[in-house]
Amino acid sequence: MMIKSGRPATTDRLNILIMGAGAIGCFVGGSLAAGGHRVTLVGRQPLMNKIAQAGLTIQWPDQPPQTTNPQTVLEVAPPEQPYDFIFVTVKSPATAEAAQQLASSLPVQTGQTWLVSLQNGLGNEETLAQTFGTENIIAGTITIPISVPEPGVITVNKAKGGLGLAPLVAGQPVERLAAALNEAGLTTPTYADYRAMKWSKLLLNIVNNAASAILNLPPVDIIARPALFNMEILALREAVTVMRAMKISAVKLPGYPADWLARLVTARWLPLPLLRTILRPAMKSGRGTKMPSLQIDLAGGRRSSEIQALNGAIVQAGRQNGIPTPINQALTETLDGLVQGRLVWSDYQGRPEKLLADIKARQTNSS
Repeated sequence: MMIKSGRPATTDRLNILIMGAGAIGCFVGGSLAAGGHRVTLVGRQPLMNKIAQAGLTIQWPDQPPQTTNPQTVLEVAPPEQPYDFIFVTVKSPATAEAAQQLASSLPVQTGQTWLVSLQNGLGNEETLAQTFGTENIIAGTITIPISVPEPGVITVNKAKGGLGLAPLVAGQPVERLAAALNEAGLTTPTYADYRAMKWSKLLLNIVNNAASAILNLPPVDIIARPALFNMEILALREAVTVMRAMKISAVKLPGYPADWLARLVTARWLPLPLLRTILRPAMKSGRGTKMPSLQIDLAGGRRSSEIQALNGAIVQAGRQNGIPTPINQALTETLDGLVQGRLVWSDYQGRPEKLLADIKARQTNSS
């Protein structure tokens, strides 16, 4: 993958708004700006000021840094020319608020502007649809590993992964947007079933995420402990069981065979020690020592968390389909309790035995 500069070769020049321009929003917006599209970033003042002054730099492996200068604003305002696509990149708890801000400032007409939920977790598309209508919402996902070494600078950690797009309603211009993203150097396949795409990304999102946050341990430490590694496998198994009850099949995402992962964790004829051996290399190279998003938010003192859109969404769907999900429920309730202050984080930090005891109690109650 590489970022191309200049006017798009075969796609028309798009007018794009990035709502909630953090790491992901800046990365995708900067890539599209480098591809010759008109991009406006909406984000927090310190970052927007930095980009306005010094530009937005994206560094891919083994390539010279490329700096672009997208427009930056602090609040949404009606554009001179209607936006073709609005990427929503805020975290899940902020989706409803972002929808309200957009609705109060922008006319979104069917057949003219589409909102693209490039967010982790489940339910964001449905939340946006409550305000703008299902026909105006496109589902998106991203699997490119990035980091932010300093404000206004995005580093692509591995030349791996890509985006994904899927329509909520037939006839939406997903291929038009995918063409622009592909030409900007971002591999972007399209999928017929947005639920399959979003659930497949959810499988990747939950691995070593909630447990790392609760225990304040890096992912590599989670998979180094057999009991915790087993817990991660069984949490994935619960998720895939719910998917199958809903007749949703896992699909391959750019750089990440979520379909293979789903088949593997539900192969009950494989003993857990062998599953750990098979999965360990991929999980080590995935997150490794990098702390996941749920831990970063908890350590930062945030009083909101994406846990309800991740493990919590599995629990909710399990209830609706009569599938018990005790491990995901224990992870959800524990992390939510820590975020809301009902539980004390120091009681869990570095204490796997406490989390495992909570999970065992939940499993007993659900049996």
